[in-house]
Order: sequence, then C-alpha cells, then structure tokens
Amino acid sequence: MAHQRWSLALLLVHAVLLTASAQDASDGHLVAELGISDVKVVIKKADGSAISSLAATYPKAVLANPQVPASASLEVSLAVKKSGEAFKPQQVMLMLRSKSLGLAAYAVGKLKGGAYQLSINAAAVEKQIGKLPGEYDVVLLVGDPSVPKGIEYGLGTAELMFSAASTASEPAAVVRTADFQSVNNIKPEIHHIFRAPEKRPPVVVSYVFAGLALLPLVVVLLYVPAATGVNFKAFSAAPLASLLFHGGLAAMLVLYLVFWLRLNLVQTLPLAGALGLFVAVSGYLLLSALSAQRLKKD
Repeated sequence: MAHQRWSLALLLVHAVLLTASAQDASDGHLVAELGISDVKVVIKKADGSAISSLAATYPKAVLANPQVPASASLEVSLAVKKSGEAFKPQQVMLMLRSKSLGLAAYAVGKLKGGAYQLSINAAAVEKQIGKLPGEYDVVLLVGDPSVPKGIEYGLGTAELMFSAASTASEPAAVVRTADFQSVNNIKPEIHHIFRAPEKRPPVVVSYVFAGLALLPLVVVLLYVPAATGVNFKAFSAAPLASLLFHGGLAAMLVLYLVFWLRLNLVQTLPLAGALGLFVAVSGYLLLSALSAQRLKKD
C-alpha cells in the first residue's frame, strides 16, 4: 500500500515538472526576438579596395551622407541571432530609399560563413527604379514569421552618384509613391451625376386621366344595377351577413384606392389577406342563409 502511495506521488511530481518545463518553453518561444551583431558598412571601389569602412551597433546610425561613386558599391555585413543563438531568418534585405521621390531599391542578403553579405551599387538601383541621383536613406531589414517583430535598422543616409554615360531616364511621375505625388498628378475624385428628371405634364392632365380610369367603375355602380334589375328582396334573409359581406367588398375597394395613393405591396398584402378572409366567411354565412330560406320555400 505504501509502495503505491509513493508511486502516485512520484507521478504527480513528474507531471508538475513536465507542465512547468512546457510552459517555460512556450513562454520562451513567445518572447523570442531577433538580434543583429557585427554590423559593418563598407563603401568599395570597383577593384575591391575600401573607400571607407564603419562598424555599426544597432540602433545607432553610422552613415553621415557619404558619396558613393557610380563605379563603387555599398556593402553591409552582419550576423543574425535569435534568443542568443545563430539564426537564419527568411528576410535579410538592404533598402535604399530616395529622399526626393520615395522610391526604393533593394538588395537581398546572402549567407556566407555564418554572416550575411549585402551589396548594392548605382547600376542595381538604376535597373530597379531608374536613374535618380541624390540622397538615399539606407535601411537594413531583418524579419521572420517565427518572431513577433522584425528589425528595421536605419544605417543613415548616403549620396548615390550615377555614371554620366548612362542613358537611363529618371523615374516617370506615374510611378512615384503617394507621399511624393504632386497635386497636379492626382486624378480628380469621381462624383456620380444622376440624370435630370424628365419633364412631366401638368397636374390637370393627370387628374383627367385618373377620372377616365375611374369612369368604368361609375358605370358599373350606376348603370348595371338599373339595367339588370338588381333588387334587395333577399336582404331580409340574413341582414347582418349581407351587411358584413358587402361591407367587406367595399373595404376591399377602399384598400385598392389607398394602395394606389400611398401604400406599397408589402403593406397592402397582409391587409388584403385579412379582408379576403373576412369576405369569405361573411359570404359563406350569407349563402348558407339564402340556401336555408330556399329550402323552407320548397
């Protein structure tokens, strides 16, 4: 019995330790961040000799607008770490963004001997955005989906020179970013213009045609009863049912008139259904009374 108790206690302690270690590992994964070290910025001539070489420490800028000749290149090297260990992120890029137009050219880093090497020159910039001499912001971009936040390291500014023999043209205005678009180059906002309503006839004409449309109803109410010999002899058989039935029919006609003047179909259908049911019930009662009266006579 004691042996079983000791075994159960050991199992509980083991489970607690496993849970704590898993929680620590999970927390460490969530707070893991990228880090960069051994950042070095070199401006090299075409023959490989260095014009200037600077060591950088994140996040301090090191470039104070040096000139990069057309034949020279700007090279950056760095080491990337994650939680203190060497790491290979998905993105290591060097961005040169024009301060005059906002357009940017990029260089992708290559891993060599445990460090990333990035190199860009005037020819590469000209190929991506065109011939655009002037000052550029030099920014190092490092990122990976496994970390919540990447690194955007502003190394400073540099003045990029282009070859006078180059025949490339400056970037057209249509490819400039929105931050640098001139007011004249932005298309005007589109406002929808509705067609002007057509001219309608005078109100008197509308009333005349409405009266002509109601004329057949007047004929039915006045001429047809006199011509066909309509009588009210059977009214005494069921006076209440007769009043209800004919009142329901009159209410239906009034409803049609109101529908024509102001109601829509959704509002009219429930009322018409209720009145139709009322007319059907009252008509059934009236016909039953008339049938009973005829049976008595027979």
